[in-house]
Amino acid sequence: MLSSYMKRHFESIYWQREAFGGHTLAEQHQEWVRPLPDKWSIGETYYHLYLLLKRFRQLNLAYIPLAKRFIRTGKRRPYKTEIADIYQAYRNKHGKPMRAPSILLPPKDIHTKLQFQQLKQDLHHETNRLERMVGSIDNETAGHIRYPDPLAHYPNLIQSIHLIGIHEQHHFNLCEKYYKIK
Repeated sequence: MLSSYMKRHFESIYWQREAFGGHTLAEQHQEWVRPLPDKWSIGETYYHLYLLLKRFRQLNLAYIPLAKRFIRTGKRRPYKTEIADIYQAYRNKHGKPMRAPSILLPPKDIHTKLQFQQLKQDLHHETNRLERMVGSIDNETAGHIRYPDPLAHYPNLIQSIHLIGIHEQHHFNLCEKYYKIK
């Protein structure tokens, strides 16, 4: 990977997934059991994380080549390599969690269509696909590819990869809280 910053953020994503793992509930075959009626199960959470990665990768199939055309003149300007936890900031400001867009919501019957271990493999595979897609982009270019996301304060590609990690850790923390893990 050419971007040392994105490499570090991807490594962080893999590390925190390994640290969380969902092992305890998976061993007990409880990964699709909701901890509370209005809270996602670990399986639903993983599916949400999978959908986010898949949609982000799909968006970037067209967006990155297009964005590269417009950043050629903007090089040599400073860029950020990390981003704040927008999910916590949103909760602090609005007193409630940020709602996921409908395209990132797990279907109600996902537990009947997918095995949890397969879902974990799919999430890993989708992450690898995104990593390969952005692997040939250097720090300077990645730092100037910006996304029109006002909630995240118009992050660049490096920050977006960091935000994926923050988003996953946010959900892992919620799972630990609701399932009383650790």
